Amino acid sequence: MPLTMLAAFLKTKYQHSLEEGWGALELGNLPKAEEHFQEVLSNEDDPKITALEVADAHNGLGALSVGHKDFFDATRWYHEGKYILDRHYGSTWPKVLDWAKFDDRPAMRTLVGLGNLAYERGDLKTAMRHYEELLASDKHDGLGIKRYLDAAKEGKKFEEA
Repeated sequence: MPLTMLAAFLKTKYQHSLEEGWGALELGNLPKAEEHFQEVLSNEDDPKITALEVADAHNGLGALSVGHKDFFDATRWYHEGKYILDRHYGSTWPKVLDWAKFDDRPAMRTLVGLGNLAYERGDLKTAMRHYEELLASDKHDGLGIKRYLDAAKEGKKFEEA
């Protein structure tokens, strides 16, 4: 069995729903994305679900809230996702994060989401802190965060970044 087929086979139903949700979000199908993220959260008590999957569903709903321009809810979702990750990682988050590793994506999405929300509110100090934390662990800058950090340092508006 080729490795890619094995990896696809080993995905949980929650990972599949998350991927479907992020895909729908990228395509602009917000109702479908919300359906997938809510489906994951409706199973939070399942012993087979991981903290990373729950945190990523929170990130997805945070991203959806941003899409709806509901920054209050977005902030709540991202902070809840970070809380879940803080409990999962304990006092030490991973020192290295890589977008190519699916288990790293929830942490990366949380940090960029919190950074973008702070940036949107004009709280550049907090935005830069989140961006710097992400860049310190992602030397390859897989999400292109350096441009946001540079723009925040220059005091540019979020739309100009």
